[in-house]
Amino acid sequence: MERIATYTANAPITSTQLNDLQDVTVGLISGAQNNVLSAAGCDGCEWQSSAAELVAAEQVKVDGTRDWRDRVLTVLFYAPPSALTQPGGANDYTYDYEINKLRKGYTGRGGLDAGQADPTNGNPPVPAAAPNSSWAMEIDTDIWLYANVGDGSLYLYNDTAGNIKTPILSITATAPTGLRP
Repeated sequence: MERIATYTANAPITSTQLNDLQDVTVGLISGAQNNVLSAAGCDGCEWQSSAAELVAAEQVKVDGTRDWRDRVLTVLFYAPPSALTQPGGANDYTYDYEINKLRKGYTGRGGLDAGQADPTNGNPPVPAAAPNSSWAMEIDTDIWLYANVGDGSLYLYNDTAGNIKTPILSITATAPTGLRP
């Protein structure tokens, strides 16, 4: 994002400047009437693995800058057929693709494995109702996106039988809904 203005300590900010900022800022709101998802605002995340491959039965942190729990996510997922397709990579001239999957899901209080513990390499998240609820989105066959129960960081887990070449995610998330705090 490009800086619109630079301010110094104790500099006055006028209403004109604030209005100018609002005129150029992109926003997303939830419908205010009869909507269970009426929390104000949203977050977005663009991510492509910096590793050549996401190894089978392993997870990678996508984002740890915000709490992704209790949000509805809309996720675009793509797994390129070859490695190094990311901008700056040897094959970045092939960075032109059709999305593999479009998914929508809820992160709830976060994902747990089958033993009701934090997912680890070899122990993927498993959506479950009891005894402790667990939320994870299957964004493609055996590829899971979930929020960490402890800190809300967002993780991608490869539970497929093979490695995935530099996976790509585009995520839009509602603000926390307040329904599963």
